[in-house]
Amino acid sequence: MVKQVMCSVKLIKKPSSEPLLGTTCLNIVIDNLESVVEVVSSIIGDDLLLLLTEQSNLYYSQNAENLKVSPKTLKRSSIIPEEMRKFLGLIILMGQVRKENIKDYWCTDPTISTTIFPRTMSRNHFDSIWQAWHFSDNRQQTQDSGWLFKIWPMYEYFLQKLGQYTAQNKNCRLMKPSHGSVA
Repeated sequence: MVKQVMCSVKLIKKPSSEPLLGTTCLNIVIDNLESVVEVVSSIIGDDLLLLLTEQSNLYYSQNAENLKVSPKTLKRSSIIPEEMRKFLGLIILMGQVRKENIKDYWCTDPTISTTIFPRTMSRNHFDSIWQAWHFSDNRQQTQDSGWLFKIWPMYEYFLQKLGQYTAQNKNCRLMKPSHGSVA
């Protein structure tokens, strides 16, 4: 069975301040994937989970005194990659299951509850990871780093990952965006 995954991406070496005109699309054909978890795992690898885990733990250690801590939250320990995987999975699910407020995902009211959220991770634990979620070390930023510094590791990761798909799969094609000025 072949499943086709569609997502929009901008693939440019240097960011442009010009508005995007037209559409961009990435078609990835992935053979024999049976679940969303497998699709996500094929794109978000262990190396990315490790990067996000390390950077989030680093950010937390550098800023622990400035972060809000719920009285219900026990003393926070380091995030591990499996928790980061669950955290990212919940964020992806939030795009599919719309709620008014982030706390509503953990609501126990049977008329609106979505049980996968509390079964996967407590709300307080999700909140503690959310506060520390980081992609790069702020101490490495200089005045010349540019405005994409904080997300640059993610940009490079996905550019490399998507490049692998195009190299390995002749059914996959990347369509670069067209830029121009709007009058």
